[in-house]
Amino acid sequence: MVQIIDNLLEKYKEKYQKAITHPLTNELCEGTLPDFKLFTYLTQDLKFFQLGMNVFGKTLAYCDNTESAIILSKQIGFIANDENNYFDNCLSQLKETSKPELEKYCSKMLLGSNSPILPEVEEYLSYLNYLVHSSLSYVEIITFMYLMEQVYLGWADFHLLKGDIPEDLQYKHKEWIILHSGDKFTSWVEFLRREVNRVVISEDDRSKCEGAFLKALDLEIAFFESCYAYKE
Repeated sequence: MVQIIDNLLEKYKEKYQKAITHPLTNELCEGTLPDFKLFTYLTQDLKFFQLGMNVFGKTLAYCDNTESAIILSKQIGFIANDENNYFDNCLSQLKETSKPELEKYCSKMLLGSNSPILPEVEEYLSYLNYLVHSSLSYVEIITFMYLMEQVYLGWADFHLLKGDIPEDLQYKHKEWIILHSGDKFTSWVEFLRREVNRVVISEDDRSKCEGAFLKALDLEIAFFESCYAYKE
């Protein structure tokens, strides 16, 4: 029996392919992404941090399976430590090594937490707010989490399988790939896939799942495009 995630990945395969082969992640994996674009991307990505943690908490609160809840709680610690450290290290490094470029092309992003929020990021934040404060559906929330993480595993694996990631890639690019690839991250995404397939039972579940899948996919693509296109 074909399960819901396989159905959705097939149904929206062109859009999914667009998400995992975006110029932003292509250039990041090649080591050619301009520093001001990377800085913009990371600065905007940090806007999601607090609400993203809240989504994790909501997912954990709604989970009806003890083993699944343990896995979810462990991943919260990873996000709070490993990913957060990368943001701090990379943004500091870019400000030290590429400040003239940043001041020329993305000076407003140097304002840190006071930097402007791109419209596409505002829309994404609005959806996260909905999931945290209004959604009553574990199916909806876990599907969003799966798709979000699958896109990141997808672009990393796409380039790892192509074998086009330079061996001498700098930390600012390499570490972001490492954080979203390998056995540990792959196992996490596979858990989310199984969890979605486990809880989608009724037609209403399927409808909620597809809606969240498509919404998250559109938001991820718009996020990549807005950060890549930003230039002052």
